[in-house]
Amino acid sequence: GMFFLLIIRDSTSVNMNIEETSGNTTTQKQITSTIGAETTAPSVQQEETTKSISINKIRKKHKDKLPFKIKVNRAENFVTVYTLDEKGKYTVPYKTFWCSTGEAVDSTPLGTFEMTERYDWRIMVDGTYAQYAIRIHGPIMLHSIPYTTNSHDALEYWEYNKLGKAASLGCVRLQAGDIKWIYDNCDNGTKVNIYDKPNEKPAIKLPKLRKL
Repeated sequence: GMFFLLIIRDSTSVNMNIEETSGNTTTQKQITSTIGAETTAPSVQQEETTKSISINKIRKKHKDKLPFKIKVNRAENFVTVYTLDEKGKYTVPYKTFWCSTGEAVDSTPLGTFEMTERYDWRIMVDGTYAQYAIRIHGPIMLHSIPYTTNSHDALEYWEYNKLGKAASLGCVRLQAGDIKWIYDNCDNGTKVNIYDKPNEKPAIKLPKLRKL
């Protein structure tokens, strides 16, 4: 009788093994199929990470240089932030933003300027308030769309709706989130070049502006 039991025990253990292995293969199969389905997503992420790693490497190499330079196309009312290439020149488009430059001809001066002072909130000549104001040339600043008071809920939405068109008294206006990015990431000394190039397309496609 004992011998008989052993055989049964053996055969069950064999069965169990078979089940286990077949179980493993199915789970493995499932794993590979999910990986297959997801390969598209992670690779994009990977590209982004490798891009930022190489940018950081270049920045380390050119430690003496500020990471960004800003260019404002006065004719087309958009801003491009450039970062450094291998040679330490600002040729790599990093971000693009909509803006509004001066309504009156030449109220926004052409040329290359430098960021000097900055203010979280700043009262403007016309009594409006701007957020994240950065002085670049005399009274000319980069700043947010104007607010009626120094409060986040007092945005002049009618002025916001003019983004992408000339609308200011000479300053360069941007959306609050965009100018905040510049305020946080571009130190004083960062160069700002204002130029005219009609029909220029942004290096990085800009989203369509939604009216408020």
